[in-house]
Amino acid sequence: MRTGFKATLAGFAVTLGLLGLTAVSAHADAPSIAVSANAAFKHVKLDSTFMYNEYTKVTPYHLKSAKKSVYMWNDTHTKKLHNLRSYPSYTWYQTATGTKGNSKYVRVTNFPQTKVGWVWTGYLSKGYNSKGYQVTSKRYTQPTYAGGPFHVADPSKNAYLWDWSHTKVRLNLKDYTNQNLSKRNSVLMQHSGKKTWYAYVTVKTKKGDVSGYVATSLLAAGNTSNHANTDFVYPNGFNTTADYLEYIKDSNYQKLTRSIMALFPNTPVDLGMSKIAANNYDSRSTIDGEEDDDAIPTKGYKDIIAFNKVSQYLYDNRAASNDTKIAGVKKLLDAEGYTQAKRNSMTDYKLGIYIVNNIPFNSSNDQTADGKLAWYDLAVGKAE
Repeated sequence: MRTGFKATLAGFAVTLGLLGLTAVSAHADAPSIAVSANAAFKHVKLDSTFMYNEYTKVTPYHLKSAKKSVYMWNDTHTKKLHNLRSYPSYTWYQTATGTKGNSKYVRVTNFPQTKVGWVWTGYLSKGYNSKGYQVTSKRYTQPTYAGGPFHVADPSKNAYLWDWSHTKVRLNLKDYTNQNLSKRNSVLMQHSGKKTWYAYVTVKTKKGDVSGYVATSLLAAGNTSNHANTDFVYPNGFNTTADYLEYIKDSNYQKLTRSIMALFPNTPVDLGMSKIAANNYDSRSTIDGEEDDDAIPTKGYKDIIAFNKVSQYLYDNRAASNDTKIAGVKKLLDAEGYTQAKRNSMTDYKLGIYIVNNIPFNSSNDQTADGKLAWYDLAVGKAE
């Protein structure tokens, strides 16, 4: 049984990096750029350059003085929304201009677009705030500024994940070096005359997802080779066969894999062959809405033997004990002529195996019908 693999293959790595379209607002919960029809302001000219991430044309402002109250008003000028004096280090970005009587006003927002309203221009000066960290550019182009996978470059160094204002550490990526990261976007932050690129990434923690900004210099392209304390890793999450074998050896969820490997004592596991097995000959839980994908090329391998009955048996008996599964696998292999003596002689083959042994999994991307992910495949092939 083959089900769609490519949609799941990238797993966590695909997710957020594909959202980088210039027509997307800078913040998922951002307010509309539209001004209400009964606004108190006249000659209103909307400015979408910030709301739609056109940072080459964005107009920034900062307070002339933080010594007195400066209020941000709603569209009808009937309610004070915020006192800008409380945010002395903010840069405010223009979203519209207008007038009220003989006074010029500008509609501005902070970077995450959680505070939006009208301010009299006499209180503001154009340009970025000289205090704190200021976002002066934002990019979505893949793979430099968005996409993935990436991982912490040096696990021995602190790699702090900051909030957008760079005033609060959300967590230390040094504690999450077993995860691949995907950049949603990258921002250029200016601080004390120095500019540094930061990537917006999301980290999975026991308490839920945590997102923030990390200096891109602290990240390296590619998959992490640290798989400690991970329930499972998708096939494309491994860099080399040695990396894959280390995961199989150390993971508590790979006991069945290790037992099946022992049935082929002289057939070494190969990552490339395992990816082919996982792509082309797998039996696994169907993901809601997933469709069949084309098999991947088998270039570099020949004389491939897929043990489809074994894979299907494991899937059908996914809730059984490992001892029961191994007994069933041996019986099926023997019935197909692959007795222990035959398997012992398969020294010129490579073993392709990938197993997720019916483990709980509640990701929104890969939720299964019973709340678990069961994925079994077994094949052998010769390297060309």
